[in-house]
Amino acid sequence: MARIKIEGMEAVTKELNRIRTAQAPAINRAIEDSVKFGEKAAVDAIFNKYGFNSKSYVENLISYSVDPRNLKGFVTARYRSSSLTRFASGKKRIGKNGRSRADGHIIRSLRNEPHWFKGTFTFIGRNGNFVMYERHRGEKWRTFKQAKDKGIKAKYGPSVLQAFRGVEEDIEPPIIKHLRERYGHHASR
Repeated sequence: MARIKIEGMEAVTKELNRIRTAQAPAINRAIEDSVKFGEKAAVDAIFNKYGFNSKSYVENLISYSVDPRNLKGFVTARYRSSSLTRFASGKKRIGKNGRSRADGHIIRSLRNEPHWFKGTFTFIGRNGNFVMYERHRGEKWRTFKQAKDKGIKAKYGPSVLQAFRGVEEDIEPPIIKHLRERYGHHASR
């Protein structure tokens, strides 16, 4: 068998490292700009698709970070489920005596897709959050402890991370386009 002698690979490696070191600052700046853009695009897409009542709630639970050493950027979101009260608005009806009374909630976990939950009600939980429960016809429990004994759990909506996963494919093309634009801008300087 013949041996293959490779020459010049050390020089190629050195040249690739030189190019990478020369381009690293431009790549880092492009990544940082794109990650910031990605965070903003994610917040807008989540708020437009899902029925969160406030945009600031979504903004607070999405963050970004940049790893310049490995030329990576990350957009992360919190996994904890959101209380269903963030998607709900109370529904009233006229009672027998002509006064309005509570009649459940209209819940919009997806924007512009309302669902009426007739037997829902909210109260303040142990940690100060609003908690939503649903009682069906014939159920007579009145306290949190009685509900827990019957195995009934609080109602929760999607977490910000689940919403982020739902819009990931929609925001990828604009982020890629932005990354290319920013890299072209920073590399030409």
